[in-house]
Amino acid sequence: MNGRDDLKEYKIVMTNRKNAVIEGVENVESFDDEEILLETKMGFLVLRGQNLHIVQLNLEEGSLTVEGLCKSLDFVEEKNAKGIKGRGKGIIQRILR
Repeated sequence: MNGRDDLKEYKIVMTNRKNAVIEGVENVESFDDEEILLETKMGFLVLRGQNLHIVQLNLEEGSLTVEGLCKSLDFVEEKNAKGIKGRGKGIIQRILR
């Protein structure tokens, strides 16, 4: 267990469906302007909407800030995550292309 696990709670704060701050993020598996797939301390989370933009990402602190219209938040059980985890490019692959 690393020190990061003990510092932050898993938390989602959404304001007017247009701004979201998510704490407890471990990895961003894939993202585009309609969907962001996150690996969190509590499993996988899929954020869907329109014009989604990652404003700030700090994996050391486990926080992510997103802007755009949020239409849904889906929590995915670990056994179902294999199907969605492989469908997108990881954040590092997208940045380095």
